[in-house]
Amino acid sequence: MHEVFTIGYGARDTAEFIETLNKYEIDTLVDVRSQPYSRFAPDFCKERLSTILSRNRIQYEFMGNSLGGRPADCDCYTYSPQRKKKLLDAKKCETKAFYQRGIAHLKHALSAGRRIVIMCSELEPHDCHRGYVLGKTLDSDEIAVRHIGRYGELLSQSQIRETNYQEALL
Repeated sequence: MHEVFTIGYGARDTAEFIETLNKYEIDTLVDVRSQPYSRFAPDFCKERLSTILSRNRIQYEFMGNSLGGRPADCDCYTYSPQRKKKLLDAKKCETKAFYQRGIAHLKHALSAGRRIVIMCSELEPHDCHRGYVLGKTLDSDEIAVRHIGRYGELLSQSQIRETNYQEALL
């Protein structure tokens, strides 16, 4: 069985972030932000982050166009009466060709032996699409999903499901 990691940079500084990636022997970071920029953490903007990772022998790959949390396709969302807004829906994403291509690309890289971490900005995986969309898809494809939590601890996809408020509101 293959395993993939996820992480949110949240309030982490780059030194702590790199240290955490090294702890889990990550060699490839897949950025799944739909917009790979940050006003609050400029080191996590696409170009600067790519340079920082390269200096630390970690490959950077942007996949926000296929696996991002804000797809342009309006059919990827379901209205939540509790939240009074549309939320990203894993089941709907899984039917989209762009999403399927992104997942296939990840699986191919994993089968080639890459140590991959999927990154977004949300610190907590249960608050992010990497937990309630990507993690759900990959877990159902028999890939062990290891979410790196706020303190660098590993959380399983089943632990995320237990605290997944987003999915419960759909």
